[in-house]
Amino acid sequence: MTTSPAPPYQPGNVQGLILRGYTHPHSCHLMFSFTGRRGAAGFVRALLPYVQSAEAWSDKPERMLNIGLTFNGILTFEPAFGRQFPPEFEAGPWSEDSQQSLYDTGASDPARWWNSQDKQAIHCIVHVYGMTQDALDGLVALVSQAAANNGLREILPLRPESGQSGRLQQYAPLENFIHFGYRDGIDNPDLGWPADPSTTDPGDANNFLIGYPGSAFGPGPDVGQAGEFAKDGCYCAFRVLYQDVGAFDQFLANTAPEVVAAIGGSEDHAREWLAAKLVGRWRNGSPLALSPDAPDPATAGATDFRYEPDDRPGLRCPYSAHTRVANPRDQAVYASDAPVPRLIRRGVPYGAPPAPPNYEGERGLVGLFLCGALAGQFELLYGWINTNNFSAVFSPGLNTQDALLANRGAPGIDPSFTIAITKEKKIRIPKLPQFIVTRGTAYCLLPSLKTLRRVAGLSA
Repeated sequence: MTTSPAPPYQPGNVQGLILRGYTHPHSCHLMFSFTGRRGAAGFVRALLPYVQSAEAWSDKPERMLNIGLTFNGILTFEPAFGRQFPPEFEAGPWSEDSQQSLYDTGASDPARWWNSQDKQAIHCIVHVYGMTQDALDGLVALVSQAAANNGLREILPLRPESGQSGRLQQYAPLENFIHFGYRDGIDNPDLGWPADPSTTDPGDANNFLIGYPGSAFGPGPDVGQAGEFAKDGCYCAFRVLYQDVGAFDQFLANTAPEVVAAIGGSEDHAREWLAAKLVGRWRNGSPLALSPDAPDPATAGATDFRYEPDDRPGLRCPYSAHTRVANPRDQAVYASDAPVPRLIRRGVPYGAPPAPPNYEGERGLVGLFLCGALAGQFELLYGWINTNNFSAVFSPGLNTQDALLANRGAPGIDPSFTIAITKEKKIRIPKLPQFIVTRGTAYCLLPSLKTLRRVAGLSA
């Protein structure tokens, strides 16, 4: 067994959110607009003692935070950096080019994002974590006071409701699960370091950290002052997704009789079977590729499996199941100069679960999708989610979609979903409902600690 050489980056210079998954049960994600360079610098300076790096800890910190800057936020500090960052980062996720992949239409239209507030006014997102609610509340209060002291305006991403502030706060009892009932946080990239950069794996850290050779996706910028500013940073597509649990549960209930007629068993089993087919995993995390007939504690969260050749026909995991679309593994995709991209996923549920039959209330996922290249990694995969045309396993011109995450309003798509039971016998659902609504998206750079000290007006 060979081991990769020690990575050239210094963990103490990289924000911890990038290279390690936190397991703090409490978090809050605060959004701010800068009103001037001096105040913005004072705000970052006040938060620097609490910024968590990627260095290993012996005792888990009681409270900590990380900081993301949008392109407009970066211009507050460095107004000469225009046209030096990738165009999709500068233009923002609402731009026409980005929307060719994201397809945020209808209720997800960017005009509705962040309660119809000015998307370009978002300059900074602060991700706060605590081991207890008191620890979280204390650090959130400190962040809020630092913002007030430095003239920042907080942007509330959700409409305040009874008992809710309008901030994006983790619903702690749902740790590691989403509101649809699935186990979450499975199968992130390994983030190793390649022994030979010319043979980098898509899950290696140099595809996520900016400024290192060998990436197949071209993280940037990597030259000049902007390259120095971005080095050891990583892009974050911060995406807030409302989950329509009522529509999801109703779909399972309405379709269960058809499933029973096709495979037998009870309607309860039919609902769970159908839920597994939509995602490619049972709700406990067992992949259909390994446990096609029932969830199995022995495979819950398993990641070591393939689709070829055992499930080439899609009899275990449907082609349009979410996990097979987002990570097709060894399934052949159309020829490309770059390998199939990976994303680092950090996310938490927000909002209380519904109490059926009452599904009222705001709930969903705060998704942080980390990458080195927004267009070549995040937007490419989202394009696959909205239009399944990236592999020969899909019928030419059919343009089906990811069964869970896609926007059904994408143009020219087929909203049907086919579940193969045998090579001859199939269940075809003519039209999948809209399960997800985008509440907002922001593209941020998670800068290095050196860069944060620089914008704070401190020596590196």
